[in-house]
Amino acid sequence: MPDAPQFEHKASGFILMDDVEVACTIRCVHGGEHFISIRGSGTKRGYCMNCSGVFCGPQHANCYHWEKKLDDYEKGKLLVL
Repeated sequence: MPDAPQFEHKASGFILMDDVEVACTIRCVHGGEHFISIRGSGTKRGYCMNCSGVFCGPQHANCYHWEKKLDDYEKGKLLVL
């Protein structure tokens, strides 16, 4: 059974409920979305050595920073984010 959300020293955001912090979030360096890190959940995460950041799973394992992806989309190089 997974534990409660773990505390992150370099959190990207927080989830508040009734003015009480219930979880820290981390931003995926390749996808840009925030996720909650839960020890024992079985979710595979990773660390990109090029970007020096955490990515949320195997779907974002390729080193393609989310800000660069957004710039390429705005220039018309990508059709879908």
